[in-house]
Amino acid sequence: MRLKEDLENAAFDVFESRRPLLTHLNADTSWVLTLPYPPNVNPPLGRALFNILIDPWLQGPQTDYFSWFSKQWHVIPSSVQTIAELNACLRTRESLIRSRYASSDGPINAASSTLEHSESNCIDLVVISHEFTDHCNPKTLREISSSTPVLATKAAARLISSWRHFQHVHSMATFSNEKPAWKDTLIDGIPSWLRIARIISNKDAMSFHSAILITFDIVSSTEDAAIEGLVYTPHGINADHLKSLSLASPRIKILALLHGLHDIRISKRQLNLGAHNALRAQRISGSRYWVSTHDEVKKAGGLVNHFLRREIWTIEDVLKEEKRKKEKLDVGSPLADMRDVHFANLASGESLLLQ
Repeated sequence: MRLKEDLENAAFDVFESRRPLLTHLNADTSWVLTLPYPPNVNPPLGRALFNILIDPWLQGPQTDYFSWFSKQWHVIPSSVQTIAELNACLRTRESLIRSRYASSDGPINAASSTLEHSESNCIDLVVISHEFTDHCNPKTLREISSSTPVLATKAAARLISSWRHFQHVHSMATFSNEKPAWKDTLIDGIPSWLRIARIISNKDAMSFHSAILITFDIVSSTEDAAIEGLVYTPHGINADHLKSLSLASPRIKILALLHGLHDIRISKRQLNLGAHNALRAQRISGSRYWVSTHDEVKKAGGLVNHFLRREIWTIEDVLKEEKRKKEKLDVGSPLADMRDVHFANLASGESLLLQ
């Protein structure tokens, strides 16, 4: 299994380097962000890593409103078909770390049998970016332990709460020019070294083109040091709205931008903003990595499919296009700097260590 191999191979890299690991669970927009615990934090017994599951949809169709209106299936199988399979992979990774680095008085060894139970849960937090079922999939989500905290957008949180499955469902705070203090987004049950908020536009009524800001302090920085983070925007966000990141207090160093390449429209309404917006967003955010997401060309049915238009871009094509336009850009434009982009297009089951 590709996912199992990648997670096992990366286990020691994550623990030794103390760097985040991003893992693509399918070819679309389901992810696991793995964070090593900060050195000044005692992890739960038997654990070394904190796992955030983002927008999980592993198998089966997803339907928006009615099947006759919009229905989709994965074309490329997910790297795991169930949450139980994912948990098994995560438990194996923890066991590998424990077997190599355990010390008689260390927190990793203190409960060597804790994760051996076949039902032990290694998913520490679920993050949901939209209420649509390709992001907020009821079948997949109901497989997750009910004790796992869920952090979701307001509409998604209302929907998830209505299922009465999870014990703790929270709505995300908003990060904006008016609310640039990410430390204000502390939520009970979520570690104090982790903050998650939503970046939205007041002009976007449904907040369709929004982003999730995940920030974390895993290096035990001083108070005035920059905190690391990533921006996850599966449909894209108007790049200019990321300018608020420069006002963040404490400062945020964006490691990765997750934004798709494909430009997708229904009639005149743009669904996914595509590669040109992503390139601008990467430069405004200053992210070290641009990781493509939500670009799977799925099997689709229903009325919406007849009106769906997809323009597929590659990273090479969009860079050529931007370079061709370079002389027309104003001096000082964020696009005028044609610095190299660290681009990653991860297949289902692949992982990327964020250096």
